[in-house]
Amino acid sequence: MDTIISTAATAAVDKTCAAAVLGSLSKRSSASSLSSSSLNADQAASTSPTLCEHSESQEDSTKVASVYSREITLVDLAPEDLEVLQELGNRASETIECLRINRCRMDGSKFAALVDVLCTHTFPRLHAVDISQNRVGGAQAGVALAKLLTHAKNIRTLSLGWNQLALADLKALATCGSGTHSTKSLDLRANPLGLSPNNLDKKSKKHVDSSVDLDASVDWIGRLVAAMPNLTHVLMAQATIDDSLLVAFIHALTEQHAYLEYIGLEWLSLGGRLATVRSLVSGLVPSNPTMPLRPLHLNLAANNLGDSGVKIIAESGAVLSSLTLACNFITERGAKMLAEWLPSSRLTALELSDNYFGDQGILSLLSTDSRHRSAELPYTQLRSLGLNSCCLGDASLRMLTDALACNWAPLMSLKILRNNRMSPGARVAL
Repeated sequence: MDTIISTAATAAVDKTCAAAVLGSLSKRSSASSLSSSSLNADQAASTSPTLCEHSESQEDSTKVASVYSREITLVDLAPEDLEVLQELGNRASETIECLRINRCRMDGSKFAALVDVLCTHTFPRLHAVDISQNRVGGAQAGVALAKLLTHAKNIRTLSLGWNQLALADLKALATCGSGTHSTKSLDLRANPLGLSPNNLDKKSKKHVDSSVDLDASVDWIGRLVAAMPNLTHVLMAQATIDDSLLVAFIHALTEQHAYLEYIGLEWLSLGGRLATVRSLVSGLVPSNPTMPLRPLHLNLAANNLGDSGVKIIAESGAVLSSLTLACNFITERGAKMLAEWLPSSRLTALELSDNYFGDQGILSLLSTDSRHRSAELPYTQLRSLGLNSCCLGDASLRMLTDALACNWAPLMSLKILRNNRMSPGARVAL
């Protein structure tokens, strides 16, 4: 069950406000349930270094795999020790569901050789491939990925984070034709996805492969995206990418994938590239405003967007179901802009944690416009609101209580952890 929590202590203060919040939310929880995983699962996917489900503490790549295991795992090995068939052992390749190779200093040529070995067997049940935290990159790696995805046609989760891949290295995936691959989740985090020549510095030049196509034309991106029509999750946090490539890639995704659920763009320093932010969110404006809501969660956490970035998003007309703006230096001015946008938006989840706007920010966020007021309908559609570490005090708790009582939103999840200005002991468990 979702929770509303502030600093715990022995003294109970302002219990009346806390009880009122509990009453407001518990009434709604009986009518409908919003799983906290709708936002939290996406955030977890955005920060987890791998997409296979086994923890490292339960694995030892030096041990002989169990005959019942459905995963091939190679972790912390030297590149010359990567023996996939030896790890497969006596198991039938038809039973393998996950391939995981992490922190093995594997480069593009070694990965290509490994794929050649894998393609000597059939893997009809293989659905997850995780080669994050290696040195895979270059056109050769892209060709090998295309070969693997064509051979094992049911791969749905592809984790390529923390490698040396450029977006242009993946061109080979587009040569297989539109709708070829089954990939649903694509993890490209912390890769040097592409830079224009003028933006290359000494640090970037070490990581960008010489095979990267830095031509101004990005028409091939549409074909690349078309080759993966089932994509629902794209993770690009901490990647290094030129503005034109980023905008072209995101626009291709939103134009071609009606069921896209998550785009993770954390830690891209977009606060210094507000023109790029404007171009990005323009691709989220539907041509038909009455079209059904796409369940899209856009994660822009830790981009230093500030109030100027919030203004761009609020005025764009972008249609989102969930938005993460955590850790973006948003003040009460930005909160006021969000308050003006929320009634006309379709947001059901908003994450504002680690923005230190305090009680004045909550006052701004909860402000209402009589033109959007309805006696029957909530003022906003928010069902999840994240306000952890926002320097909130008891006044914020009272304002939230009053807002819920006045049908401000059908909230089912309200997160107010680590707000040390609140009196000790205020706690509500839902």
